[in-house]
Amino acid sequence: MTVYEAIKEMRRLTAEKQSFAMSYMTYSMQRGQSHGEVEVEHATLIKNPKEQKTAYDDMMLTYRDEDTQEHHSCWQPLLLSFNHEPLTAID
Repeated sequence: MTVYEAIKEMRRLTAEKQSFAMSYMTYSMQRGQSHGEVEVEHATLIKNPKEQKTAYDDMMLTYRDEDTQEHHSCWQPLLLSFNHEPLTAID
């Protein structure tokens, strides 16, 4: 499964009010560094609030960790797995 196929499935599951597992590498453009891999067991996608829109929104996923109720975002190209299955390179 590619990153784009995984995102499509994430959107479908979120629309059906189901959570999913995912992992990704962190990266902060402001700091120019990563803090390693993040694993989320129960996530759903959420919309980024209008007042927080950036030029990079097309490359980001904003989600809620359903276990902690915290909102986070990650870079789409840095997704590593979806429901514990590794993602393949984008063709």
